[in-house]
Amino acid sequence: MIQARRGARCYATPQQVMKTRWRRLSPAWDALGRANAFGAVLTRADGELGSWQCDEFFATGVADAERFVADLTALAPTVSRARVLDFGCGVGRVTHALAAYFGEAVGVDVAASMIERARALDPERRCSFVLNHARDLTCFESGAFTVVYSRLVLQHIRPALVRRYVPELVRVLAPGGVLMFQLPDAIGVDPERGAPFLRRLKRLVPWSVVVGWRLLKCRLSGPTEVSQMTMFGLPAADVLALIAGAGGRVLDVRADDSHGCDRVRGFEYWVTR
Repeated sequence: MIQARRGARCYATPQQVMKTRWRRLSPAWDALGRANAFGAVLTRADGELGSWQCDEFFATGVADAERFVADLTALAPTVSRARVLDFGCGVGRVTHALAAYFGEAVGVDVAASMIERARALDPERRCSFVLNHARDLTCFESGAFTVVYSRLVLQHIRPALVRRYVPELVRVLAPGGVLMFQLPDAIGVDPERGAPFLRRLKRLVPWSVVVGWRLLKCRLSGPTEVSQMTMFGLPAADVLALIAGAGGRVLDVRADDSHGCDRVRGFEYWVTR
């Protein structure tokens, strides 16, 4: 069984082009995108990078999009299909397939190499792909999308950032629109939360030093190290509170085991505004 896994063990944040300390790009994902983009997006069941043929790889996106649209139609048959956002799009595996169902399909990702590859694999320009360095989605206006999709993405983002992104996913959803995202219950340990001394130290040194150290750490990590995937999650009660606090209304919460960890429950959250 192959699991689609997003994220990496190395949390680096280069900011050469940022205006605030919140803008971040992941060198680990950028490196993975250049080395083995398909394998990084769809890993083997053991979390290691796999090998894919292009047609085979995108066929999995067609299947995922077909399932999603069928569930969307059953749950919200009148929802507008004007504009869909694929949050954490990678190279556009699902974005390309969603374009067949929506008037406009937009993918957003943190890794420049993934976005570059997504654009190259879409010569007909059926989709739009946006590189986002920020810890929010201010690159999009509120209510910009009638449907928002995010699967096997948030589970590889540190919980502190997930708590920022979930409200943002609700914010960019148009009134009456539908958001679906998948996330396991709490799993793993945030490495920054486990190191209070390092957190205090980072506050005392210039931010450019912190950025430089994280860049160096990722560059010194070999492909095998970078390919190790770390998984996180949030308790369902916390996720529901985030949704409500952002003005969202839950349509359904469904059991989901696609994260591949038997000892932890996972869920699909379906939300409207």
